Amino acid sequence: MADRFDRSRRTVPVSPVTAEAALPVLPGRGLLARIDLLTLKLFITIIEEQSIAKAAERENIAASAVSKRISDLEHAVGVPLIKRHHKGVDATPAGRVFLHHSRVILRDLAQLESEVFDHSSGVRGHVRVFANDSTIFGYLPEELAEFLALHPQIRVEFEAKVSPDIIRAVAESAADIGLFAGHLPTADLTVHPYHRDRLLVVVPTEHELAGRPSLKLADVLEHDLIEQERGSSIELLLLRAASTMGRSIRGRIRVGSFDAMCRMVEAGLGVGVVPELFARRIVNSINIRAIALDEPWAIRQHKICTRDPASLPHAARLLLQHLISKAGQGEPSRDEPSQDAIPASREATSPILPRL
Repeated sequence: MADRFDRSRRTVPVSPVTAEAALPVLPGRGLLARIDLLTLKLFITIIEEQSIAKAAERENIAASAVSKRISDLEHAVGVPLIKRHHKGVDATPAGRVFLHHSRVILRDLAQLESEVFDHSSGVRGHVRVFANDSTIFGYLPEELAEFLALHPQIRVEFEAKVSPDIIRAVAESAADIGLFAGHLPTADLTVHPYHRDRLLVVVPTEHELAGRPSLKLADVLEHDLIEQERGSSIELLLLRAASTMGRSIRGRIRVGSFDAMCRMVEAGLGVGVVPELFARRIVNSINIRAIALDEPWAIRQHKICTRDPASLPHAARLLLQHLISKAGQGEPSRDEPSQDAIPASREATSPILPRL
């Protein structure tokens, strides 16, 4: 029987405009034989930029060549993938499906390249972990150090993200393991309990609240709040809790880290809410005071999320097992109520949608 992947029949169509950038055609018949990796990359860029012209500029390719590639792509798949309007372009429903799979293909190829290179360098596994700031300032660094001491040939690629982005990244295969907090929808992901932490209020040492042994959220809402990065688990938690009280947050300044928040608090620009483990590390080094937040939801449950564990690379499964084995060690009492005491908002039950 003839070789269905006869090398003599593999060709690489190259246009003069993109001769240097063109990539090999994927093997196979039908659609696979007519789509190359550069076209996938251009399609992703168009949706991200919402403009063919901006995508062409970003990828350093003539706009006419980009437009021709997208037209050929739509002809190959048989359905429109983008819709043009006066503000630019958007993905059609079919385009959103194509976008998701294009990202997965390019990420898998990048992962393939990285892991093959790792093997040539003596590394025998690669794990992508996304985690929120609370986890980073909590138990994760020591647990990662212990894991890597046990498995020195495994490499961990780590990124700090807000909890909604962590869940999205795991669902879209951009991360193998996600560590997040909050009552957030996780679609079809597998979720394991991780650690709990306690939230504290930080105030300047001369603030009118500084002498209080504990505070209710109502006390905090009377003052300007230094807010964390938009979409962070603490911000979502505070917004949801305030909403159940019929109150709103007096946000004054938004910062991207707990360190920056505490410096703003020290300067008298407002009050903030931080995890206890972070507060322990900083409260004695600057002029702030950390006060217990006396609310049933101030004990937060952190969680581990993955896709189907059976589909994870071996190295990722090893790290997952290690983190699960450490769950709950050295944390606040499990007898104390958690953030789940707050009724979930309607938004918290909505599905996770792919980022365009």
